[in-house]
Amino acid sequence: MSSMATGSSLKGITTRINGRHAFVYERVLALVVRETQLRESVTFSKQDLARRMGCCARSVDRAVQKLRRDGLIESEAVYNENGAQLGNMYRATQEGIDLVATFRREKKPARGAAAIGATKADAS
Repeated sequence: MSSMATGSSLKGITTRINGRHAFVYERVLALVVRETQLRESVTFSKQDLARRMGCCARSVDRAVQKLRRDGLIESEAVYNENGAQLGNMYRATQEGIDLVATFRREKKPARGAAAIGATKADAS
């Protein structure tokens, strides 16, 4: 059986992709891909993940639906011994892994140096 990481850390999951703000579905995909590569899968409740991402549970739900529909992740319900659902186990597909490989985290351009240089040149 695959190991599961419940409540995986968001450390390393960027809020910027390719020089722009990352959509919720991109951040969820990046998390699922990382955990699939490290542990084969990740288990989380949408409510908990939404709280940790700073968005609403509905946003995470829509993101997961989109990722499943697009074939980027697979999910399976996880139950405790009493039959209560604990959350879902998610795994990235190869297509999802390939897509995340195209994400680049670009830093914002430095505000100080270029702006100061331009101001001095304009003043001359």
